[in-house]
Amino acid sequence: MNRLVACLFLLGCLLNHADDVYAQPDRSSGSIERPNILFIFTDDHRWDSLGCTGNTLIRTPHLDTIARDGVRFRQAFVTLSLCSPSRAATLTGRYCSSNGVVKFGNFPLNEGEITFANRMSDAGYVTGVTGKWHLKNSPAECGFEFASTCFSNGTWYNRSFRIHGEERNRKVDGFVDDVVADESIRFLNDAAAGDRPFILWMCTQVPHMDHRHTWPANEAVLSRLNASEISMPDSWQDDLSGKPDYLRHSRNYTKAQQEYGYGESERLSQHIRDYYAAVEQMDASVGRVLMELEQLGLRDSTWIIFMGDNGWLLGEHGMTSKVLPYEESIRVPMMICGPDTEQAENDNLVLNIDLTATILELAGIEQPDNIHGHSLLPLIKDDPSSTDWRADFLYEAPASQLGSQPLWAVRSDRWKLISTLAETGEEPFLELYDLENDPREMHNVASENSEVVQELNQRLSDLRSEIGE
Repeated sequence: MNRLVACLFLLGCLLNHADDVYAQPDRSSGSIERPNILFIFTDDHRWDSLGCTGNTLIRTPHLDTIARDGVRFRQAFVTLSLCSPSRAATLTGRYCSSNGVVKFGNFPLNEGEITFANRMSDAGYVTGVTGKWHLKNSPAECGFEFASTCFSNGTWYNRSFRIHGEERNRKVDGFVDDVVADESIRFLNDAAAGDRPFILWMCTQVPHMDHRHTWPANEAVLSRLNASEISMPDSWQDDLSGKPDYLRHSRNYTKAQQEYGYGESERLSQHIRDYYAAVEQMDASVGRVLMELEQLGLRDSTWIIFMGDNGWLLGEHGMTSKVLPYEESIRVPMMICGPDTEQAENDNLVLNIDLTATILELAGIEQPDNIHGHSLLPLIKDDPSSTDWRADFLYEAPASQLGSQPLWAVRSDRWKLISTLAETGEEPFLELYDLENDPREMHNVASENSEVVQELNQRLSDLRSEIGE
């Protein structure tokens, strides 16, 4: 009997401890050990397409509040500028050549890959994902308990969704990102009523083009924007000299010139206007979720992470789309705010693979040995250890995608070296850009800087070796 009483007493202690571990964070405390996390992930979102970046033509009041309350990273990049690979890299904190997803579409992560959601769920977090899903693995396999998602890209209106709790896909009336917002709000309300901290990965579909390769924003938003006020990109009329010959016949160039009419300034300015309108319409949907977070009293106990999945060329070098390693393709917006953060801007080179490490540190979860990214918290908190940060990074696109050839690049604050396998069996085509003096990447100076090329080529090889490629 005494042993039974002792066992019951011990069980009661363990249960009480579990309640403490999984309880919602104490909102009255300035120090939150297990905060909630809202991770907003937009699609095809250029780094400069937010009001807070200084773009006076675009209005993004809701996303701008994240920059107002936290840190905006002015040099944020992706390791492969493409939908599925960027999601795989962000989920795992690992380069795509390591996690197995180097193409867009219905491709799975390598067997044994573990996502931040897997680890968060194991640690007692409620995990949710809403919006665009673009991997062969199911959300459940990737660790998400709650999932209301649409697969890949499609129409902006009356989109097909797999709604949480329902067995089959069905069309849901309305604007796609309003549906994403509705389901995100449902998750937040369910999580607020529970006794565990949460992480929600909210993935918008917009500003990605629809299935007809248009940005069909509503007229109310479009009518506010005046295409005549939009200037042409500085590199718009790049003749592509110094760049690989194949680019003149690539999808990025031919689609822009022949289908979209980017050779005419009027047509390009209208396209940029449509893109800006798409961002504004998406911002309004995201704003509903941010307001709900506030109304639920969760803002003070929640970290908000915002990032675009990749950039987008809007006439730079006469091109459209992504994958290519030029700045407008690989550079994205990133902002993070949380309890007690203050407005700041940071110019360190940060990557999408850093977000897994950041999320895990926020949740107090030990960092895995195999992830390639680094937690951004030292930069956010201005910790002295943040001075030992990366001085360059590897960009990879090892499989031909959307007309690109296999390529790799290394980018530092000043230099970018691009190595392209334009033709099988030939030596790689090398591009070197001095970003300090040529930020638009118009002049390939590889032939004039052999020592820099040699040094960066070795660095490129070392970085590829470091990730086990």
